[in-house]
Amino acid sequence: MMRARNKLMGAIGAALGLLVAVSAAPASAAPGSTVVSSTYSCASFEGLVVTAPSVTYNGVGLQSGETITVTVSPAASGDRVQILAAIGLSMIFAGGSATEPVSYTSKTSTVYTLQWSYVGADSSLPRTWTFDCSSASGSVAPPPVVTADDDRDGVANSADSCSGTTLPDKVSRQAAGSYYANSSKNFVDGTGRAANITVADAGGCSATQIAKALGLSKNQSRSGISLTQLTNWAGSH
Repeated sequence: MMRARNKLMGAIGAALGLLVAVSAAPASAAPGSTVVSSTYSCASFEGLVVTAPSVTYNGVGLQSGETITVTVSPAASGDRVQILAAIGLSMIFAGGSATEPVSYTSKTSTVYTLQWSYVGADSSLPRTWTFDCSSASGSVAPPPVVTADDDRDGVANSADSCSGTTLPDKVSRQAAGSYYANSSKNFVDGTGRAANITVADAGGCSATQIAKALGLSKNQSRSGISLTQLTNWAGSH
């Protein structure tokens, strides 16, 4: 019991550190107002599938009553999914059993930073997160107006971790197991195998930019980056 409590508190502490470190927290709208400027909407999560240890999205514009539901696999009995919803520096905690769908419902129309973390044994391992969106009326809300995106990578300037992204990645030698971003903003390896991670999932960063940020040499990154490096980056950006 004490070990489980320590794991839970450790996960919350780590998540708090990540969210507080966000340099430009999204501005919130007045209660009951319509969100008109954000990078993601509830509709962005309809059918979304991400493979990573945890999932974080900045600039999620939700209307009051909209619900984002996630299922995670693999999941063990007794483990939990922890949800952190940040509005500026204000944080809301939610969650539930990892073996059941876990939902977060917005109580007001505003812009969030949302993070889903796995709390339990081997919480650092990549897992498959499958999302769904619904509104109070049962329909999916239309996406809000997206702010400026100068490098056209699908991530607004205000939430872009890598400016000046150029696609596709310029890899000199494609190889199996080495992933790079193609012209469709999806990460694939040299055999064409999809990582099920997009440039938007990676915070607007290409493999070339991620490799540079990780301090990889040109020789190490000439074919792209590993799936582990990609999923870890996507889980924290």
